[in-house]
Amino acid sequence: MSFLRSQMNAPSRAAALNSSPKAGSMRTGLGVAGAVLGLALAGSAHLERQSDVAQGVSQAFETVSERIAPSVVRIESGQRTQGGVRPLGEGSGFVLDESGLIVTNAHVVNGADAIRIQLFDGRAVDAELVGKDTESDLALLRVEAEGLVAAPLRSEEPARVGEWVIAVGNPLGLGHSVSAGIVSGRGRTANITTYEDFIQTDAAINPGNSGGPLVDLQGRIVGVNTAVADIRTGGQGIGFAIPADMVAQVTDQLARWGEVRRGYVGVNLREVRDFELARLDYSGASRVAVRSVVKGGPAEQAGLEPGDVVVRVNNRPVTTVQSLMAVVASFAPGTEVELEVRRDQLARKVSVRLGERPQPE
Repeated sequence: MSFLRSQMNAPSRAAALNSSPKAGSMRTGLGVAGAVLGLALAGSAHLERQSDVAQGVSQAFETVSERIAPSVVRIESGQRTQGGVRPLGEGSGFVLDESGLIVTNAHVVNGADAIRIQLFDGRAVDAELVGKDTESDLALLRVEAEGLVAAPLRSEEPARVGEWVIAVGNPLGLGHSVSAGIVSGRGRTANITTYEDFIQTDAAINPGNSGGPLVDLQGRIVGVNTAVADIRTGGQGIGFAIPADMVAQVTDQLARWGEVRRGYVGVNLREVRDFELARLDYSGASRVAVRSVVKGGPAEQAGLEPGDVVVRVNNRPVTTVQSLMAVVASFAPGTEVELEVRRDQLARKVSVRLGERPQPE
């Protein structure tokens, strides 16, 4: 009975114990300590997760750096003289194909008749110029060497703003180097070449990096490092790379013909102003208009007129002079394309059979 009674009385004793100030203080103290301990454990777990993420990113950079390294080359250009070879400059490049094709910038080899390639494994070999395209600032070289490792071009998937990339090359004569950053923007123009659709990146690019690859974290080349904003005009952390799709188009033609054959409309273009668009009752995105038409050229034969605002080419929208030039240049000479233009407040469609753009002198 006493056992049963004790059991029956236990709640009331517990209530009395819990209601005492001392017990409440003990309980509160244990609760605070538990909360602090819980926060400490949670904080520790959070730091551990952060450390794991950081370690994962670090390992990704290490892996891609190792993967791309055998494909990157150092390029020395020069001119032959009676006394030997006069150095012109240095740059970088990468192996496009195991047969010996190497991509670099045209400005790295401009004026050169002697080109020397240093491979990642230390071998040095002479290169011949397959072809160059100054309008995109790309050049294709060929070497005779065994055991070359090609790097894949990511030409079907554009670089995404915000994604991690590394720039690889030979900056300032230091030898093989990598720098990391992100894709800061796309579709940039810098008034460097005729055809520009640059990737902007904050991965460090310096003299000697020209022609080297801009690489994603899977080891695929998204661009060719070409230029950096002039620090004297306030540029910091702004580098430019030619996108891989343009690299693929240009190098394919250089490999076949030693030059690039582009479609040609035969117009001079200008950026159109807002008040002109309002007069045309046009509220679309295009800001490119025909300034003049080349006499006897494809545009004149098709009926294009000065003042026409070009809106689309084969249903591909255009917004700027550069975008229109790039779209037209992507078609082979002889291709018939349909231009949608705005003229006298009316939308018109004009069929143009493209000529071949004259080669730059």
